[in-house]
Amino acid sequence: MNRLLIGFAVIFTISCSNNNSNVNYEQLYKHSLEVKDYHTAIFAVQCLLQKDSTQTQYLDSLPELYAAVSNYGATEYYTDIALKTHPTEEKLLQIKALCLQESGKGKELLDFYNKLYASTGKISYLYQIATIQLTAGDMGGAESSIATLEEKMATSRDSVDFMISETEKQKVPIRAAVYNVKAYLAAQNNNLLGAKKNFELALKEYPDFITAQQNYMRLMQGAKQQQR
Repeated sequence: MNRLLIGFAVIFTISCSNNNSNVNYEQLYKHSLEVKDYHTAIFAVQCLLQKDSTQTQYLDSLPELYAAVSNYGATEYYTDIALKTHPTEEKLLQIKALCLQESGKGKELLDFYNKLYASTGKISYLYQIATIQLTAGDMGGAESSIATLEEKMATSRDSVDFMISETEKQKVPIRAAVYNVKAYLAAQNNNLLGAKKNFELALKEYPDFITAQQNYMRLMQGAKQQQR
């Protein structure tokens, strides 16, 4: 595997350094973005940076590009570089959180979201804190976070992303997402009526909420099996 990686790096360097003078890498980059060919966009950016490393607009595009192709090692590397120049840019901070999540650094991720919530006040980050606490088995912490969420979500227009497949995600209003988490907590405590009620509230808030639909169906199927 190392030989393959080294070979790729050599080919990459040669192809950039010995490029045809007729190739316009700026145009290649823009066209690649238009057609969502992110691998080629990364190649174009790296060639542009080899010519002129001071082109920070291209350097700053690399975190999103590498995240788009799920290369989280490179994503984190270039995100850390970009954050030195833009330490408070929320988009970069969100990408950094994604890298921590993908690398399984739960404690660091929790600390990171706590800082994001403290600096922005956005309850979507508090929601992320609650889900991390649930995953870690910190039910007390999760319940406390959810109680705060309920107090703040009445007028909120924030939303959160739910993965509905390996490549697709659905944007869900925060109120629906909170009810879905409350239903999960109720189910964990064998409170089936509470779980049913909160799943129904989640779907009332957002009828197209795929994850809540699936959870509700599983709950009802499980309840039917228990009655047999």
